[in-house]
Amino acid sequence: MEHTNRQPIPYWNWIPAAFALAGIVVFIFATYGPPASSSGFVSTLKGFFEWVAPDYAASKAHYQAIAGPGSWLFAFVLGMAIGGFVAGRTSKKIPVRDMPPIWQKRFGGSRAKRYSATFFGGFLILFGSRLAGGCTLGLFISGSTQLAVSGLYFGIVIFAVAMLTARLIFGKTAQGEDIQ
Repeated sequence: MEHTNRQPIPYWNWIPAAFALAGIVVFIFATYGPPASSSGFVSTLKGFFEWVAPDYAASKAHYQAIAGPGSWLFAFVLGMAIGGFVAGRTSKKIPVRDMPPIWQKRFGGSRAKRYSATFFGGFLILFGSRLAGGCTLGLFISGSTQLAVSGLYFGIVIFAVAMLTARLIFGKTAQGEDIQ
């Protein structure tokens, strides 16, 4: 089917994006080992517990197995956040909005409500990934690049749940409208 909209798409073409992502994953594996973004938060939590309740931190096998604060794990998480922020704010083709029009139409213009909902959603994802003993980055990106059935299955499930969640949160607000 031919693409009829002749306006240029401001996003990366999927082929160079796939090679860039694969290169980043290979670099991380080769230099540091498997990427572990949610473990970066746990390493920081370990440092907190070592300071406030050292006996508790020493008694937990999970905290013994993970590097402490100051390791590359937290730098990895910090780098993702800073890199995403810089990329978003320096893009001249893709507008970055703190308040998307679809959110504003459905929930109003309160930034506090928007940021609270975003933080809560991120916390749920982090909590669920740590509860499962892994992280979304490790399972989906690393697993699917290795063609692991669990990584591919997780990718399908995460996207299906994301679409269902968007439908539940935004309802029919977006139907038949330009929500960009």
